Amino acid sequence: MKSIVVIEDDAITRALLQQSLRRDGWRVLEAEDGETGLNLVVENRPAAVLCDLHIPRRNGFQVCRMLRAQPDLAGTKIIVTTGSRFGNDRLTALEAGADDYLVKPVLPADLTRVLPNVAADPAPNGQVATPPTANDAIELTNTGLFKTSFPDDADLRTVVRFWGVRGSLPTPGPTTVRTGGNTSCVEFRCGDQIIILDAGTGIRGLGSSLAKEFRGRDLHLTILISHTHWDHIQGFPFFGPAYSPTNRVRIVGYESAVGGLRTALFEQMETAYFPISLSQMAGRVVFEELEDMRFQIGPVAVQSVFSNHPGICLAYRLTTPGGVVVYMCDHEVYLRQERLTQERAGKPNAAAIEFARREDEKIARFIGPADVLICDSQYDEEEYPSRLGWGHTCMDDTVALALAAGVKRLCLFHHDPDHDDAKIDSMVAHAKELVTKSGKSLEVDAAREGQEIVLKAVKR
Repeated sequence: MKSIVVIEDDAITRALLQQSLRRDGWRVLEAEDGETGLNLVVENRPAAVLCDLHIPRRNGFQVCRMLRAQPDLAGTKIIVTTGSRFGNDRLTALEAGADDYLVKPVLPADLTRVLPNVAADPAPNGQVATPPTANDAIELTNTGLFKTSFPDDADLRTVVRFWGVRGSLPTPGPTTVRTGGNTSCVEFRCGDQIIILDAGTGIRGLGSSLAKEFRGRDLHLTILISHTHWDHIQGFPFFGPAYSPTNRVRIVGYESAVGGLRTALFEQMETAYFPISLSQMAGRVVFEELEDMRFQIGPVAVQSVFSNHPGICLAYRLTTPGGVVVYMCDHEVYLRQERLTQERAGKPNAAAIEFARREDEKIARFIGPADVLICDSQYDEEEYPSRLGWGHTCMDDTVALALAAGVKRLCLFHHDPDHDDAKIDSMVAHAKELVTKSGKSLEVDAAREGQEIVLKAVKR
């Protein structure tokens, strides 16, 4: 008999795939995350693996690499399934060992096309996973319900400071002086926790400020990395606190499409590019590859989700007694991307449009009624078509996303290198017009270097 392991964290998608495969005579084993899926594959040696790219506890790229490293699984066919239309993701998945790449929604005809004439697998030793019930298949987690408890006597104001707000490339100069020219870096404080969101060039100024504030005292910091594209890590070699032997810097993120978190930061500090290596940093720098999408940093409850961006990129939702802050630095809204893709191809696909709509709804639910949303707003409507598939959002869609989620305050973020202060001001004005037309309440402004937002703790 032919067995297949389906690794997919979305219950609806998993149920539909299971139904199609069983109808075609496959023995289906299911996993909701990469780690469980890998174990099922090793235990059962199936004929094929159907694996989503954006899954917790070992992403799809990792699963491909780890399976291809085992000689006894050389004959197992690996098919990647994903909502990503980015060509670079397809290439990277195939290089990691995938045999095929299917863009969601995956139809029965797609499975028939990529799984013809697959040989039967050896008799498996493991148990078939229990299929989801009808209730499981329709249940979607409401991430806004993620709660935690806090000490009654702690000073738990939430403070957000912007040190880098630019995307892609630093743009210092007289035309960006009001908004700022440094790449992504946001400081987040609650209680005694200092959390840094990304390590773009803005982290250099933050490091200098922390060194002055904490002179003579040890620093314990956590840096949450959204992804390892250069504009989000290029400031780390200039982060002063990492060079002090008494400081502890904890760098947290998800393994990228091509390698580990430490590898990415290490390689940008190799001799060819930088005079000091990562190993020469005197501070206690610790790397932690995320497995769970929810975790705790002191009094801060953190939840992450994969955003629509080439490779592996995370958005973070941080919950404190003062409220909720969501950091979604790089993201391309699914529906506009899908509609424009279909328009150019001249091939309307209602199922794909509906899938894109559902993915946008999931992102809106993740954001929820956040107090502050820091969100990718790199392009205007005229610019976006020429940047289709670059992994960034048209500002009109960012506003629509914030309105749909019930956000209180939106900070337009990841400003384009070609946008000067005047251009960004005009985009803010247009965003406010969109809010007025909607009839809803939403405070909108552009994220600016030096800007500070304070959320006072509320007893819950």
